[in-house]
Parts: sequence; structure tokens; C-alpha cells
Amino acid sequence: MKKIDKILIASDFQKPWNPAYYIKKGFEKNKITVHTFDPSEKENSYDALMEAVKLSAPHMLLYIKDYGLKPDWLQEIKKKGIILVQWYIDPVIPDWLPSFVKVSDVFFTMSEGLVEEFKRLGAKNVFWLSQAFEPDFFNIKEITKKDIGTYSTDVTFVGNIGSKPQYLNRRKSLKKIIDSGFKLKWWGPKIPRKFSTIPMILGKLGRAYGGKFVWGEEYAKVARFSKIFLAFDSMPHIRKSMSARMYTSVGCGAFYMCRHVDGIEDVLEPGKEIVTFRSDDEMIDMIRYYLKNNEERMKIAYTGTKRVLKEHTYEVRTREMLRIVEDVIKF
Repeated sequence: MKKIDKILIASDFQKPWNPAYYIKKGFEKNKITVHTFDPSEKENSYDALMEAVKLSAPHMLLYIKDYGLKPDWLQEIKKKGIILVQWYIDPVIPDWLPSFVKVSDVFFTMSEGLVEEFKRLGAKNVFWLSQAFEPDFFNIKEITKKDIGTYSTDVTFVGNIGSKPQYLNRRKSLKKIIDSGFKLKWWGPKIPRKFSTIPMILGKLGRAYGGKFVWGEEYAKVARFSKIFLAFDSMPHIRKSMSARMYTSVGCGAFYMCRHVDGIEDVLEPGKEIVTFRSDDEMIDMIRYYLKNNEERMKIAYTGTKRVLKEHTYEVRTREMLRIVEDVIKF
């Protein structure tokens, strides 16, 4: 059986924090030649894609979302003997996705609880493949007194608290933290400025805003200097649907506390490598406990980071992907 050693990744490369960059780095650490294609950068995406396929001559085309691609384009590429692989890194199934699922040779979902659903949608070979951490993008080059003052806090949250339904409960939970007397700082996209959000922007939650979206070195500093890094996955009832935020935060050294996701204990062990809660009241009790127990908190953070760097990097994850694809597809 031949080995896959040339890959074309078709994805969004507009922002340096887009997951495709992490995936690319993971493959490269496994000595894979990686070419990239961003449909949004091309005026004629079809012709540009076909030219990219011709020039790179990949064994495998990896795509994540549609990003301007068309299923019939992928079907045409498949006829050239190129393996089509999709790694869908979202716990929500939008209307456009089923046609992409069907054309894939191997389909990976970041949510183990959706494997059977993707089979029903027509995926031939479906596997759970969780997201991961790419340390090369989160190096801390320098720490200043200003950094310590800016990023240090009792509790931090990095994410979106916009108006989408899955974000609304986050606002309630974060406000409860402030009302309980803890120092909270959150980072992410600004709260949408609408008539209905003015009271929140001017209130306690708005004043706790760090002022910007953080990524890379700044994200790593937030994780390092916050006593508790808080997280709320959008679909905790879907088994093993943890976001990349968990791996990134813990990999950067955070003491990670999150709403319990079904099956999370199979990935990182609660009470030993991370901490989970099932209600806002339990969240408040745990914040209070771990702020008083520095040594225990630091031990959990250290143990979690050690495991993420060993088992949950994109180098490890892309190697696992290649193993599965090569085992399933004979080319």
C-alpha cells in the first residue's frame, strides 16, 4: 500500500488563527508535503482549484467547510484518483453540509455523538477526530509588567457572547461570577451594539471586557496569567464535542474549568487535568474552592498541559488521520 505524502488543503486561510494553519503545521511535522488553496482568494475558484490540483498532484485533498467549493468539483477531483477527506470541526449540521458529506471518501467529525447522524447523511467512512493544539502558534516571547497587569485576573473567559442562542447562557453565567464578587475579565468579539444590548455594554459585563479578540501570544498570556480559565462549549450534550479552545488553553498552561461535555473524561480527566461543572451554582462553588487552593490548582494545570503536549497536538492528530485514511482507502 502506498503512503500519503502529498496533501492539498482547501480551506479559508484569510486569518492567521484559522484552523487550517494548525492542521497544515501538524502535517508538516509529520514530514508531509502540504499545498494550500483558498477559494475565497480566486476570481474563478473552479479553474484555480483544478490548476492547484494539477500543480500539486496530491494524494489527498482535505477540506473543512464549503468555503466556496462545490460538491461536483470535488467529485471531478475524485475521478483523478485523489482521496477526498473532510474534517468537519463544528457540532452543528448546516443545510449545505450533507452534499459534501456524501462525496467524501473519509469523513471526520469533531463530535463523536454525531457519527451515526453523519452515517445517515450518506458518509461512507465516518470517524471521530477531536481538535487539538498547535504550540508553534502560541509561543510567549516576552513577559512585561504591563502583560501581568493586563492579563492577570481571578477568572477569564475567551469567546463570543453575541446574540446567537448558543451564546445567551454564557452572559448569564458570566454575570453570576461578577455578582458573586470574583474579578472577571473576558476577551473576544465586541458585544454587538444594539438598542437591546446597551444596558449590558454599560453594565458589569461590559466593564469586564478586555477590549479585544486575543490570539497567539496574547492568548497564551491570558491562559498563563488567569487563575481560572473558564469555558462553555456550545453543545455539551453532544458526546465528545469539545472545542479546540480546551486543547489550546490547557496546552498554554491554563487551569481549565468548563461546563461538563458528555464523554470529556475520555480525553482529559476532570479533577486531575481539568475541572468541570454541571450548573452555575457548582461553577461558583468550584471557583471559590480553587481560588483558595493555589497548589492544587497549579498541579491540575501542570498535569493537563503535560498531557495535551504529549497526546493532543495537531502533529499527533494529523498522524492519526493519515493512519485511518491509509487503512480505509487502498490507493
